[in-house]
Amino acid sequence: MDRLKVLWLIFILGNIYDVLISFIAWHYEVVELNPVINLLNIQSPILMLETAIGLKLILFATIYWITKIFDKLNLNKLAILLPFTIVTLIVVILDTYNLSPL
Repeated sequence: MDRLKVLWLIFILGNIYDVLISFIAWHYEVVELNPVINLLNIQSPILMLETAIGLKLILFATIYWITKIFDKLNLNKLAILLPFTIVTLIVVILDTYNLSPL
């Protein structure tokens, strides 16, 4: 598997993990660190899950089209996907660390 597919796989699985761990935290009312969800002042765990999934879908579509633009311009797609994957891994590590008392 080439590096680009591995980065996409890490990016997608990391974001799925983030949504699931966040839903568990919301369900047990532990904490919510997502500033967008806090800004919208959503209290129901199901509405938080729907909002998080919607935000992730917007993120996936944005990253996909940005990589397509890089492909059309004959630029390196790894250069744009790598920072998003690194941020995803940091978020996954922080989510897991913050929920370790559960």
